[in-house]
Amino acid sequence: MKTTIPNRKNYNPNFLWFNYGKKSINPDEVVYLKSCDNYTRFYLSDGKSFLASSTMKSYEKELLKRGYFTRLHRGTLVNLKYLTGIERTKDGHVACLSTGQRIDVSRRKMRILDLP
Repeated sequence: MKTTIPNRKNYNPNFLWFNYGKKSINPDEVVYLKSCDNYTRFYLSDGKSFLASSTMKSYEKELLKRGYFTRLHRGTLVNLKYLTGIERTKDGHVACLSTGQRIDVSRRKMRILDLP
């Protein structure tokens, strides 16, 4: 991950830092991440989103160790705190989030999640 530790008194190691320490977010506010080629789009609980200049894989390790993020699809990492359920559709399954968003779940991930 291309980040540097900001030289500030308000530095919080529990946050994710971007733009060389100029922007930070609390991982609890991240609803999900979506891969956009060599970039990652973060979708936040306040309805905002932003594009970060690193791959999703570079953020994945940091977020997975927190214990409440998981991949639902090859290009999507979701915060389980916002997951309200999984629905079956004619094309497969979708994850329903408390924000109203719906995200496709791959067949392989459905088996790993061991959901009906």
